[in-house]
Amino acid sequence: MIIFNNLIYNILVKGYMWKKSLLLSLYLGISISVYAQSQEAIDIANEYFYKGDYEKALVEYEGILRNRRNIPLVHNNYVNLLIREKLYTKAEKHIKRAQKDYPDNFMYDVDLGWLKGTQGKELEAKEIYLEVINDVTTRASTTGNTNQVRTLAQKFYAKGLNEYALDTYLESRKKLMSPELYSLDLANLYRLVNQKEQMVREYLTFANVQQRNASYVKNTFQRLLVEKEDLDTLEIVLYDLMQEDVGNVTYTDFLIWTHLQQKNFSAALRQAKSVDRRLKNEGRNSINVGMIAFRNKDYRTAERAFSYVLSDFPEGANQRLAQKYSLLAKEEVIKSDYPVNETKVRDLIDDYKVYQDQSRDVISVMESQRRIALLQAFQLNEIDSAIQTLNSLLDQPVGRQKIIAEAKMDLADIYLLDQQPWESLLLYGQVEREYKDAPLGYTAKLKSAKLSYFQGEFEMALGHLDILKLATSREIANDALELSVLIKNNTVFDSTDLAMQSYSQIELLLFQNKREKALDKILMMLDKWPGHSLTDELYMIKAITERELGDFEAALQSLEKITNTYYYDILGDNALFLTAQILDYDLNRKEEAMQYYEDFLTKYPGSIFVSESRDRFRELRGDFNN
Repeated sequence: MIIFNNLIYNILVKGYMWKKSLLLSLYLGISISVYAQSQEAIDIANEYFYKGDYEKALVEYEGILRNRRNIPLVHNNYVNLLIREKLYTKAEKHIKRAQKDYPDNFMYDVDLGWLKGTQGKELEAKEIYLEVINDVTTRASTTGNTNQVRTLAQKFYAKGLNEYALDTYLESRKKLMSPELYSLDLANLYRLVNQKEQMVREYLTFANVQQRNASYVKNTFQRLLVEKEDLDTLEIVLYDLMQEDVGNVTYTDFLIWTHLQQKNFSAALRQAKSVDRRLKNEGRNSINVGMIAFRNKDYRTAERAFSYVLSDFPEGANQRLAQKYSLLAKEEVIKSDYPVNETKVRDLIDDYKVYQDQSRDVISVMESQRRIALLQAFQLNEIDSAIQTLNSLLDQPVGRQKIIAEAKMDLADIYLLDQQPWESLLLYGQVEREYKDAPLGYTAKLKSAKLSYFQGEFEMALGHLDILKLATSREIANDALELSVLIKNNTVFDSTDLAMQSYSQIELLLFQNKREKALDKILMMLDKWPGHSLTDELYMIKAITERELGDFEAALQSLEKITNTYYYDILGDNALFLTAQILDYDLNRKEEAMQYYEDFLTKYPGSIFVSESRDRFRELRGDFNN
């Protein structure tokens, strides 16, 4: 009996479940079929719309919209079609129907405002937009959910209503009392509408939210702020923000970064020192600025940076690095002061010896020996001492091979200084073979090419230079190209090469520090070949040589020949910039120098010296006194 009852129960239950499954399957099948039909109709309508067959598209859309559930699926295309065909009444009726059926979807409210706007009803449109913004931002302020705010702003932007997109973010920010909210969204929107000052301000606000954002913003600025005016805008905004939030390290860090992008190393150092004092971080920012300034050959600023670290952070971890680069920067500054002060050179040699004695590694000792030998040879003309110093280095049983190779090239340069070119050629060749297809090997080949050039063997020099123009080192390739162009441009119309030979002999005399003899030969060339294509080069090396000898007025006169007669040529900007430098650093005539820097910025805005000229002009004007 129990078995029978269970059997009846299973039949009844299973039968019921089977019927239920069958009904569900039928329902789902019908739903899928209806959906497939609807989607097929939508695809057909959209195809007509995109092809521009608007009459057929309109018929299809209206058929689809008999089912209210299809409104979200075709709304955008349908409204755009009605507006295009100027069927405004029908469009408004449809939008209001959508608003009624989907009261929580504020997108339809925006579309109603858009419809009014296309009909010239700007006041009605504005009223609708402001009401939508108020509703959405009020809801966000009570729920804390800002997603709808972003969606609304994006809808406004898609419609070209940029002002309302901005208002959406700003109104929500105000209601939520969060001045940093939406900073990245606003920055991107300001970028798209080309409001750079506001864009910069919002990106900086975003960077200030979290430290990790700073790198992203800097990378973004590098892509977007490519013009001088853009970086000036960034600088102005930063000063404003720093006044509003005194002591904010993020903004100070960005100001340092901005000055570095502009190559205003002196201004960057001022800010770096301020941060280092505040954070007591062993001078890390100043070290960074000093290294960048050194790589960019602003040795005066680099020396100040390293000296600051040495004096203010004597126990810091950066002491050894600062000591090394302080000596290297000081060396470059001494070599650029004319005439060279021998007392300063000897003091620097003593400093190198102290550094050498304090060094615990062989590499630092060898590098110091190299620097000492070069100072002895090229600044003091103590050739025998220099050769002895380098031979002592080369005789060491241990050492880094790269430094040994560099020392060989130094010794080769000194032999050339001592008029022993064959010894030089031998040593250059050794390094070239040892470091073939490597930067050191290319450097040795370039020196060999210059040696051939000095000796008037131009074909041989060009053979070396043609290979070097393909070198992986950009600096070597550029030097090779420059010398190659000089030779070719000044020998193509002169089969005897006499003028070019005279010019190369002058360059050899200058390399050997025989400046008076070089000047005599320059004057001879100017007299013998007046108007030659080398004339502007002759006046330039004449000016440089006169400056090195301390005859600054004569140097200015030589430069004036270029700025008056050859200002349009390749050396025009060099001559005007050097004039400003002599007035500034050698003659201490700051007012005149400032005028020349300003004139330079106007005449040669594309020159490589623009950043340095602008920075120095602003310094002399007193922009950074505060």
